[in-house]
Amino acid sequence: MDTNFIVIQPFKLNRVLKPMQGEVHIFEALIDRCIQRDEKARKELYDLFSAQMFNVCLRYAKNRSQAEDIFQDAFIKVFENLPKLSNKNQFPGWIKRVFVNTAIDNIRMNNKYESNEHLHVIDHFSDVEPSILDEMAHEDLLMLVQQLPPRAKIVFNLYVIEGYSHKEIADELGISVGTSKSHLFDAKNLLKNKLLLQESKLFSIVS
Repeated sequence: MDTNFIVIQPFKLNRVLKPMQGEVHIFEALIDRCIQRDEKARKELYDLFSAQMFNVCLRYAKNRSQAEDIFQDAFIKVFENLPKLSNKNQFPGWIKRVFVNTAIDNIRMNNKYESNEHLHVIDHFSDVEPSILDEMAHEDLLMLVQQLPPRAKIVFNLYVIEGYSHKEIADELGISVGTSKSHLFDAKNLLKNKLLLQESKLFSIVS
C-alpha cells in the first residue's frame, strides 16, 4: 500500500467520527473503494479520521514522536485489514480499537510492560472518583495524561476514556483485576495532585 499520504496533520478535538444520518451509504461506498485500493478514497478516509486517531495516539504515547510511530503503524493496519470488516457501519468503533491495540502493543514493546510491579491493591475508589475530567480542559488533560507512568496511563485511558471494565483491561493486558484497579487509583491520584499543583501555581501568580 502506498502510505506516502500518511502525514501527521494538526489535530482538531471536535472532529466527528460517525457519518451523519443520510450519509451512511456514501460512507459505506467510500470504504468499499478503499478495499478496492482506490488511493483517492483512502486519502478521503484518512482525512476524515486522522485528527481523532492521532489524538488517541497522543493519549497513550509518552511523546509526539512515539505517537507518530503508533499513528503510522495503525493506519497501515487499518487499510490492510479493511476487507475483514464485515459490518461497515461499525467502522468508527473498529478503527479506534485498531489504534488502541496498536498503541498498547507499541508501549509493551518499548516499555516492557510488566504485570508483577509492586502496587498497593485497593478494593474501591469512592474517594478518588471526582470530576477530574470535568475540571480540566481537554488539552490540559491530554498533557497531564501523557506524563503518567506507562502502566497507569494505559489503564486510565482504557477505563476512563475507552470505557473498558477492569475485567476487560485485565484480560487485555494480562494482569489481575486488582492490579488494574491499583493502576487506575495511581493515575487518578497523580492527575489530581498535578491539577492541585497547577492551581496552586496559578493562585500564587494571581496573588
